[in-house]
Amino acid sequence: MTTNRKKSDTVSLTLDRDVALVLFDFLARTADEEEGEPLQDALLHKAELAALLELFAGLEEMLEEPFAADYTRLVDAARDRVEEARGTGRV
Repeated sequence: MTTNRKKSDTVSLTLDRDVALVLFDFLARTADEEEGEPLQDALLHKAELAALLELFAGLEEMLEEPFAADYTRLVDAARDRVEEARGTGRV
């Protein structure tokens, strides 16, 4: 079955800022570290690392926190809020 619907070459994603910061920190420590070495056991294809690095780059463009002097404190606080929101069903 074919369809005439056109697919866009891009997608947009809206994330809570805390979620974005937690993801950024995770990707900085795993995907961007030693060419994704910490994630090698989880990756099934090289394209997955490339996709994660694209996400990392996009988050880096959007976030100011990674360049803040108190980055570690900001990430810790964001993690706490994300964890708390998950417990209440919000994220």
